[in-house]
Amino acid sequence: MKKKNTLINVYDPLCGWCYGFGPVMVQLEEKYKDRIDFDVISGGMITGTRIGPLSNMAQYIKQAYKVVEQSTGVKFGKQFVEKTLEEGNAVFSSLEPAKALTIFKHLNKSTGIKFSHEIQKLIYWDGIDPTQLKAYLPLFEQYGLEPKTVLPLFASKDMEQETINEFALAQRWKINGFPGCIVQLTDGKAVQISSGYLPFEQMEKKIEGYLL
Repeated sequence: MKKKNTLINVYDPLCGWCYGFGPVMVQLEEKYKDRIDFDVISGGMITGTRIGPLSNMAQYIKQAYKVVEQSTGVKFGKQFVEKTLEEGNAVFSSLEPAKALTIFKHLNKSTGIKFSHEIQKLIYWDGIDPTQLKAYLPLFEQYGLEPKTVLPLFASKDMEQETINEFALAQRWKINGFPGCIVQLTDGKAVQISSGYLPFEQMEKKIEGYLL
């Protein structure tokens, strides 16, 4: 089988613009999966001293989510806007939802494109606390992955390290804003083709020269 280039979405599960970009990536994968491979890695936007209760950034998000909605067409759920955001008790940390994605890719051997967006829908539509790992179990079950298989991996240091390694890779690639798209060529070279949200039609033009 002929080797293809790979379009990698460097995203963060807590990035609102990445939430808006998720449907674009899903659509790109559906249309071009036979001509280019797809992958998604987590960038580690909120780690270390940035981790804290949602109340720390609630005022910013109350304005920012409306801009994301207007620009991308995605909607933030009533449960998030009127309950989770207003209460401000949910802890915002990129590690746990990013680890859920790592575990899924480990178990499913999938690109993770759809799953990564569905993680964000749990956060920004259903209003879950991103650090509560059990909240992701129903999503795993939709893919036929049972809690008895998934739960031990939530405690796995290997899965955590793999997630942290993705954060480090995003830093090496100098991804300064999420989402950022990288094309990894068949010779291993990585080329950044976008930074920030772009609509589907613009992304099509960005990847034209990399389709095989």
